[in-house]
Amino acid sequence: MNRVKRTMATITAMAAALAPPIALSAPADTNGKLKNDPRMTPTVKAVSRVLPSVVNIGTERIISAGFSPWQGADPFEKLFRNFFRQQPGVKTLSLGSGAIVAKGGLIVTNAHVVHKATKILVRTSDGKTHLAKEVASDPLNDIALLRLTDANSANLPPIPLAEPGSLLLGETVVAVGNPYGLGNSISRGVLSATGREVSYNGKVLFSDILQTDAAINPGNSGGPLININGEMIGINTAIFQQADGIGFAIPIKRLESILARWMIPERFRNVSLGIIPAETGENGKIKLEIASVFPDSPAWNAGVRKGDVVLAIDGEKSPSLMKTSDRLWRMKAGNSITLDIKDKGRITVKAREIKALDGKELARNRLALGTQLLTQKLARALEYPFHGGLVVDEILFKNPHIRRGDILVRIDNIPIYDYTCLRRALENKRNGHVVNAFFISLKKQGGKLLISRKVVPITLR
Repeated sequence: MNRVKRTMATITAMAAALAPPIALSAPADTNGKLKNDPRMTPTVKAVSRVLPSVVNIGTERIISAGFSPWQGADPFEKLFRNFFRQQPGVKTLSLGSGAIVAKGGLIVTNAHVVHKATKILVRTSDGKTHLAKEVASDPLNDIALLRLTDANSANLPPIPLAEPGSLLLGETVVAVGNPYGLGNSISRGVLSATGREVSYNGKVLFSDILQTDAAINPGNSGGPLININGEMIGINTAIFQQADGIGFAIPIKRLESILARWMIPERFRNVSLGIIPAETGENGKIKLEIASVFPDSPAWNAGVRKGDVVLAIDGEKSPSLMKTSDRLWRMKAGNSITLDIKDKGRITVKAREIKALDGKELARNRLALGTQLLTQKLARALEYPFHGGLVVDEILFKNPHIRRGDILVRIDNIPIYDYTCLRRALENKRNGHVVNAFFISLKKQGGKLLISRKVVPITLR
């Protein structure tokens, strides 16, 4: 009970940090009184259309002056007590913005908004506060996908999306977000430029950035940049500090491409379908293709292959990438999807449940590592001063940071004593999640046992 009270107190404090929403939507026009009102400009109509889909995001982080992955009763604690010093953590709050992109509470924002967040709270335009969890994050593209965890968020409306590439230089645009913690504020400007480049160390990373003179201030990060039709054309992400009136946004085309890699059933539940879609251009025409097929998946076994051109899905011709992604992530075991594929005809793929794996299979399939349990008998044979943890004896995919003989002792905040711990550490992690795996290495030199440690990010399969 005390733990529940403390948790609720923390949530209440974070909710208070989120600014109360400001009602910006137009009043209900039940009697047609506003139809010819000169105040009902295209900007007002556009904002009214998207506001229910824009959210404020508050995050809580724990910042520690030290670093100690092994704490408490771990059998490894004594080995590392002299190497790691932990000082009291400090909670910090940050504010950002986001947009609902799919029913079911899927929200897109900037990766830096939720980076290292230990708790994420989302306030919707109706003033309600929801807990959220991070589904996926791409720091390089500065995009993250969140999902609200409560059932009450299921019917929140997704924001309308513009057609990728449908941009007019000089068109009116509106930035909607949470600048300086002021909920649901807007600023208007024009689309100043498209195709801006972002470089690092002389190398061009992106050449598709949108530029606008609509005011983008701290806290706008992750909020939508919309056109006058009330459609999202990009995500506000940065300002040019050396000059006023210059802001940047990630275009919707890149956003949809990244979401297509994430909005698959494998990432949300123990279900295998096996395909990742993508949109490509050819002679000015957009076509839907299969970007990737997971080996030994239902799609692979049905004959779907990378590069296949999809003409229709479940009878719908020329489906958009976002509609396809929205269809895929909702699939459950037993659901089927019918693909009309160019030169192959109609192929039906049925999603299947991913069966529970034993400990060694779990490590091989999810971590791409062959392992064995460091039992007391094995520890004595190796002359190790402890037992527990998983010894790496095979690396299935090349990883320069992991070697045979390394001992896996923790994944994120869960100690790994045996395969039961491994299963618990991975039970809520889906395909594509990145986990921090903590390893220790032991080496004999001059009659002494040298101990080293390392933390290796691993993308789960």
